[in-house]
Amino acid sequence: MTRRNKVRLAVSWWKAIQTQEWHRLRDEASKPVDLTDAYSFDAIHHLYCECSMREAGIQEFFSEGNIVPLTIVYEDFVQEYEKSVRKILEFLELNAAALEISHPQLVPTADDVSEHWLQRFRTESQKDWKNQGW
Repeated sequence: MTRRNKVRLAVSWWKAIQTQEWHRLRDEASKPVDLTDAYSFDAIHHLYCECSMREAGIQEFFSEGNIVPLTIVYEDFVQEYEKSVRKILEFLELNAAALEISHPQLVPTADDVSEHWLQRFRTESQKDWKNQGW
């Protein structure tokens, strides 16, 4: 699995470290945590670099082994859950035509804090750029 937006991944990862909320069950409220002073440009930047390097390492491993993996993109998985599950089953050569796929039990943990941190990181990352990329 990969994510198109590695900055969102890094922000999510940092927020999970701060809140210890790594996943959220459907119909479960988020745990109240004071995140007033939890934003850290350095931490998010480190996690951005780490997730990028890890993914590059995994891709290199596959290339060296002549392995063609099934790539699932997180954003697509969340938007088209059933279609993604069927794609995985098809890749595994499992007949899922008559299978009923139930709704996911987990939901994204992103919220207004996540969005604020994302925009702040984006702005701070490009503060000295003449041509901002995003």
